[in-house]
Amino acid sequence: MDDVALAALFQKEFTWCRVIAGESVAIVTEPASPGSYLAASLASLASMGARPFQVMLPATPGTDDIPVVALGSGASTILADFPHVVELLGKCDLVIDLTLEGLVHSPETQTVLAGGARMLWIREPADALARLLPTADRVKRIDRSVELLGKAREMTVTSKAGTRFRANLEGALLTGSRGFCAERGRWAHWGQGLAAAYVKSLDVDGDIVLDVGDIVFPFNRYVESRTTFRFRRGFVEAIEGEGLDAALIRDYMERWRDENAYGISHVGWGLHERGLWHALSLYGNTSMGLDGRVFEGNFLFSTGPNHAAERQSRCHFDIPLRHCSIFLDGVPVVLEGVIVEPSIKRASQAPLR
Repeated sequence: MDDVALAALFQKEFTWCRVIAGESVAIVTEPASPGSYLAASLASLASMGARPFQVMLPATPGTDDIPVVALGSGASTILADFPHVVELLGKCDLVIDLTLEGLVHSPETQTVLAGGARMLWIREPADALARLLPTADRVKRIDRSVELLGKAREMTVTSKAGTRFRANLEGALLTGSRGFCAERGRWAHWGQGLAAAYVKSLDVDGDIVLDVGDIVFPFNRYVESRTTFRFRRGFVEAIEGEGLDAALIRDYMERWRDENAYGISHVGWGLHERGLWHALSLYGNTSMGLDGRVFEGNFLFSTGPNHAAERQSRCHFDIPLRHCSIFLDGVPVVLEGVIVEPSIKRASQAPLR
């Protein structure tokens, strides 16, 4: 995509974020941040009358003693040694995150948001950014999904692969990930389209069975053999399976030496009709796998950091499953990977992928 087209695309997204003349916008970068995204951000924001500026921070290797490769967790430590920068960002109107790892699960992000700034992470390839732009119809379906979660006491999930899972939703922190941030103190990832609940209760039990073709993030890997997560009292009690998938997950989680890594984080479903399940096979590690997280009808569950339960962890898994059935208080929302709840169905269920 040429520079002019990219700047025009970014302006569309920033319009959804309600950027107005005079707003201060900090663009957080590291040496490996894409220069084309920085240039497009600066050009489009300036053309809208905003006051953008770049904050370049060094990306230094971690010095802790945890022997693990921590990539794709969304918990960049780039702000950890710069409290004065965190304070500055909290005073801005908008923060554009162009870091590769992302700041969503970084402790400093909560401080920035508490200051009133809104934050947008831009990470996916340009063609994905264009395809995953927000629409008014999708926003309505996401907001309605959050309403459904808010009225429910319990979510249950089943699948032909063997999933039998139940989560108490009382006290959960609900989020509708629309793909843009228009309100103060909100965070978004350009391209999102899902509804989720950060589970506060420990009343979470059952088995989630990963089947062939499901996806494990941050490994950016399609599951090749059935793997079972056994939840008891809100935490993963065992990860079972004879294939490589189970072995990789067990090894990675164990190496963090962090009990919170095993806790349930959020549960929900994808609503993005333009999200592509197969995209990971083409993009690989050039993206954060947003397509896989948001494609319509998936059941997405996560372990690790949980804002509702006030549990922090740098070990974070997002695992979207296909062909699951999701029920709220016994009422079906998704059946075998197809959204059936009338209030959140598209006018045409014909897949756009």
